[in-house]
Amino acid sequence: MDRRDVVYRITEIIFKHLGDSANPEIVKQIVRELITSVPIGADGGGAPVLSAAPAEGQTAIITAFGKSKPGIVAGITGILAEKNVDITDITQTLLGKNFAMIVIVNLVESNCSFSELKEILAKKGEELGVGIFSQHEELFQFMHKV
Repeated sequence: MDRRDVVYRITEIIFKHLGDSANPEIVKQIVRELITSVPIGADGGGAPVLSAAPAEGQTAIITAFGKSKPGIVAGITGILAEKNVDITDITQTLLGKNFAMIVIVNLVESNCSFSELKEILAKKGEELGVGIFSQHEELFQFMHKV
């Protein structure tokens, strides 16, 4: 399965659960389900993306979803650039009129804390009318062990 297929499957699951609503608690539950059920590999072969993290403990995964419209990618990546956050992988897809994006980032050179970044991105999501969910690598690692 290549990355596009993985993102398509993730999008289907998110919108199956959310429909037109985007509740952060539901998104957290969905992300947990996806991490344990959908193989996300750098080569599409099922190895966890996090195993290729540039610096252990310094990787985060940002998920954006909602109705598609111009400016979503620019809004999110603009903040990441402003905060000196390195994008190590990014993928997006459309499912009908719904947009989904997964961004894997390296936080080593960031000029703000992860909690600040998470808050700024959540506010940007409100402005853009999309849900933006950020999770630190350690939570993903923990969920893989469960």
